[in-house]
Amino acid sequence: MYNKNDRISENYNKIIAIFHQLFLVNPYESISIQKIAEEAGMTRVNFYNYFVDKEDLLYKTYIYLYREMESNTPPVDPVTLLADGKSLTYYALENVKQNKIFYKQMFQDTIPSSLTYRILDFITDESFRTHEMLRKLYIGTEVPYKMINRYLAGALWNLIRELVNESNDWDSETISHFFKRLSTEGLQSYLQNKKES
Repeated sequence: MYNKNDRISENYNKIIAIFHQLFLVNPYESISIQKIAEEAGMTRVNFYNYFVDKEDLLYKTYIYLYREMESNTPPVDPVTLLADGKSLTYYALENVKQNKIFYKQMFQDTIPSSLTYRILDFITDESFRTHEMLRKLYIGTEVPYKMINRYLAGALWNLIRELVNESNDWDSETISHFFKRLSTEGLQSYLQNKKES
């Protein structure tokens, strides 16, 4: 028997796939909900059963690509914050490299700033979730760790913008190693110095 939830999931994924393909070759502002709905074989009204608006669809397409990367990433060691010897930033940068056109399109002038804020909040929350050891070390310091995460999320997002707009290729391992040393080892060193003084 066919499950209604399967149909919903199929339509949801179909809309994301269609939008993704359109977004790779068209400016954001030229993609209409009507066009997406037609290509998905549904009415414009049906589109709104799955997404609030086009901005919501773009955000969820970003999340879809992120979750795809996450599902292919080895488990993170809670002490070293590494997955198979590499930082999560490495896997994020490799994901960006594999989806470079999509990310380049994400930095069009017509992309709503509210979408960027949602993405930064998401990156902040994901980083916060995976940095339990650092959060514990950071308890009682003058700058809350959530604030540090916001700073790092902004730095990562600007790094991604720089890479997709200025680089043909990049060494994700070298960049992620630098980023890891700056963010995690730098914080650990700072915290150690605070304890000693």
